[in-house]
Order: sequence, then structure tokens, then C-alpha cells
Amino acid sequence: MRLTEYIKEWLNPATANSARRRTLRLVLLASLGIHLVAGAIFGGHILWEALSREETVFEAQPPTRTYEPRKVELKVKVQQKQRSSSRPQIVPRIVSAKPSAVALPDIKVDPKLVTTTFQPKFKAVSGIGLGVGLGTGYGTSGFGQGVSQVNFFGIQAVGERIAICVDVSVSMVEAERGGPPGFLRVKQRVGDVVDSLKEGTLFNVIVFADACSALDSEKMVYANPENRTRAKQFLEPINTEGNWGHEYGNITDTQRGLKSSGGSTRLDLAITAAMLQGADTFLIISDGLPLVRHALSEQQLEAHRNRVAQWHKANAATVEAYDRAAAAAPTRKVWVPPQAARPPSKGPPREGQKADRGSPGHAGYWTEVRDIGPRPSPPGAPRPGEWTYGDFNNHISLLYKEIYVEKGLKLPRIHCIGYQIDKEGGAFLKKLSAQYKGQFRLVRRLR
Repeated sequence: MRLTEYIKEWLNPATANSARRRTLRLVLLASLGIHLVAGAIFGGHILWEALSREETVFEAQPPTRTYEPRKVELKVKVQQKQRSSSRPQIVPRIVSAKPSAVALPDIKVDPKLVTTTFQPKFKAVSGIGLGVGLGTGYGTSGFGQGVSQVNFFGIQAVGERIAICVDVSVSMVEAERGGPPGFLRVKQRVGDVVDSLKEGTLFNVIVFADACSALDSEKMVYANPENRTRAKQFLEPINTEGNWGHEYGNITDTQRGLKSSGGSTRLDLAITAAMLQGADTFLIISDGLPLVRHALSEQQLEAHRNRVAQWHKANAATVEAYDRAAAAAPTRKVWVPPQAARPPSKGPPREGQKADRGSPGHAGYWTEVRDIGPRPSPPGAPRPGEWTYGDFNNHISLLYKEIYVEKGLKLPRIHCIGYQIDKEGGAFLKKLSAQYKGQFRLVRRLR
């Protein structure tokens, strides 16, 4: 009876929509129930199989192996470690003694064969991992153990093979730069730079004026306590009483790079010495423009020799007549009054002047002179002029191609300090440091 009523209600247009909605709800509920029951049955079955499954383990008898330990040879291991590292770790610890006087003991070991069935066991695991890393650093041509950060008169510089080039011309001790006490402060600041170097760093101190000298003219040295002391002792006597300027040095190579024939403020020689030793960082302090003379070319020398030969040929009679007149000229006696001994000057000379060495003095005496003019002389050699900034740049480029490229080294970085420097010299150093990725700083006076 109820089913008949339901069919009538379904067919009755007035009640058809309500009946259909009830039917749809019943179908959805039935479908959901069937899926839940099926899922529970299937999932339970899979879980039961996983828990009840037996794990198959395969075991094999480990093979018998024989291990022969390496012989312990201490000296060989130390030598191998030194060859594999750019900085032998043992060097800073034995600098107080001669390395040749240190003998490492021989360790005698009787190696025995060890027979065992032990084998390492590894358990395989699976999983998911995530790793994140961040690395920063600064490298030059080595492993970075010898890289030093220094404060060079306010310039923060970094290097592994550092050349400290100091202008020691007499102008560095003039009154406007604080005199000798002012230059003493320069040497103290350079000493502070040397003290701040790490022991793995290689360095050299190079001084330049009319000549050029280096702490070590052959190679750079390690920044250990002994060499730091040597560097400061090397600078100490320069530009002190009786030792003004620098006229004779141990750096004389003018044939590398662009050739030169003398001058003053010889920055060219300092650069040559540093680049021959493979410096990666230059620290330069100077008070003026370097004045370096060009070397005469072979063509210029040949032309000069020809001019001199032609002059002698054209003036042979004149020179001969002068020599006859000088031999026949009458002599007269002249009294030279006595002169008291004079000690050397304690103060520095002016730039371009020779230091006053004093005089030994002498008693008065008579001498003979001839009243005749100077002897005719041939024309002097031509002056080829002085280096420009372009010549310095060419000099560095030639040395780089000759030395650095072959060794795989990078172009050095040049930092410059203008110490109470004039406008022209300051512009030169500023341009030099900018072109070679360095910094320039003007220092008026040190306190």
C-alpha cells in the first residue's frame, strides 16, 4: 500500500519534485556507505599483509683478508705535506733555529701482517634530505692561508705577496713634511704594516731615491718575527744624520721592461724589483713625481758616435794648437789660505743637492796655475727625455708579459699614498692606482 502511494506521489506532477529529491538523497547515502565499507575491508587486507610478511635476509661468510699497515716514515710524511702546501706549517715554529740543524728522528717500526675476518657492515637506509650551504672568501694565487689585511696609512689593502715601496729621497725629510721626526713616523707606520702581516704572507720592503734597495734583493721573505725585525732595522738608519737620501742600492736591473738610464725618485726600479719577485700587491708612499731618464737607443748611440768622430776630424788642428799653447803658457804661483775642518751638516740637504759631508781642513799652501782657457771638447750625448705616465704603464705591461703571464699570475694591485705631494706627482700616483685596481690617498702630515 505504501509503495503504491509512493508511486502515485512520484507520478503526480504536484509532488514529483519532492519525491525525486528524497530518492537522490537515499542513493547518495547508500553509495557513501558502500565505499566506506569497501575501503575498510581493502585497507585492512593490505595492512595485514604488510605486518605479517617475513623479511628474507641473505648472509654470506665474510672473506678472509690480510691488511698490511704502511710503514711509518715521519720525515717522508713531513716532506710530502710541505710539498702539497704553499705554506709549510712547520716554518713559523722553527725560525729561531737553522732548519739545517734540525734533524727529525727515525722511527723504526716492524710491520706485521694482520689476518682478520672482520668486514665493515653498512645498513642501507632511504630518506629525503635537504642541504643548504653558503660560502664566502677571498683568494689570490695560493690557498689563502697567507692572505693578510693591512692598514696602509688609511688604505685597507689585501695581499699574499706584498711589496712595500718607500720613497726615501731627501725631500721626504723637508720641513713641510715634518723634517726628520716626520719621516721617523713614516718608518714607524711602515713597521706597523709589517707587524700586521700574517706569518704565511710573503713580503719585501723596497726603498727608492736616486738608487733602489730591497730588504732581500733576490726573493720575498716570510713574515715571521725574525724578518719583521730585519725589515724595521733595514729602514731605521735611512734619512738620519749622516745618511741622507739613497745614492747606492742593490737593485740595478735596468734592462727588464722599458730601459732607463738614471734619474731620481726611481720608482721604476722599485716596480721592477717587486714584479721580478711576483708581488700581487704594491703599497707605495712617495712625495713627488718620479724623474726617470730614457735610455738611448742603439740608433741614437750610433748617431752620437758619428758626430763625435766628425768633430774630432774637423777640430784636430784646433785641439793640437791648444795643447801646444797650454804646454808653453807661463805659470804663476797662487797662495791657497788654510781652511779649518768642518763637520758634516746635521740637517738634510734640499732636493737635488748633495749632502754636505763637511771637509777635513788643511794648512795654507802655494800652487801653480796657467792662464789659459778650457780645452775644446766634442759635443755631449743627447738627452732623450724623461719617462711619462705612459712609459711607466708600458714598463709594467712589459714586465707583466715577461714574468706574470708565464707563471699564471694576475696583474698586481697598486695602492699609493701621496705624502704632502705636489699636484703633478699626486695626479701621477692617483692615475697609477686607479688603472691597477688600487686606491689613492693624500696624506698631509703624520702626527
